[in-house]
Amino acid sequence: MKTANTYAKQIFCLEGDWHPDLRQKDTIENALKFMETASGMKIKYIHRHCSTPQELENRINEYTKKRYAQFSIFYLAFHGVPNGLKLSPKNILSLDELAEMADGKLQNKILHLGSCETLNISRPQIKKILKQTGALCISGFKKEVPFVSSTIFDVLYFEMCQYYKQMNVIEKHMKNYYGKLMKELQFVMVYE
Repeated sequence: MKTANTYAKQIFCLEGDWHPDLRQKDTIENALKFMETASGMKIKYIHRHCSTPQELENRINEYTKKRYAQFSIFYLAFHGVPNGLKLSPKNILSLDELAEMADGKLQNKILHLGSCETLNISRPQIKKILKQTGALCISGFKKEVPFVSSTIFDVLYFEMCQYYKQMNVIEKHMKNYYGKLMKELQFVMVYE
């Protein structure tokens, strides 16, 4: 079984626009700021917006640089559809396209898809993406999830990731502490 190199896992986050009306201010960056400043957490992060496949591919290529090695959680926060991310209302990126962009580039990384329904696909499909990207784990939601509930859940998940190197141990502790919420949000973790 693959394990993370370190306990401390910083976050590299790419976020889409949640609303077509740019006056709306929904963002998960506030949760990231909380994790960076909260006593006992101190999880560093990088946060960027992204709305096209080209931007996403450029960010993935940037992410692979050595200077970002400690950012071992790759957090993609977008609207989602089964087997895809809505980078914008007209740009839906399939997970196969994401895997092609990230082919072998997510070694020793946790790929967290903070988007509705994206992992509402078969486990073998997820394992194929896991293998192609080289990620330690792919996690996310199988159903449409409320913004606030899922963001709070992401914070709990990222905190739990700081305590363990083995994905199965993270999943076990998540079930012990937040099992009911995991079921409600249809959260899944897939790893080798």
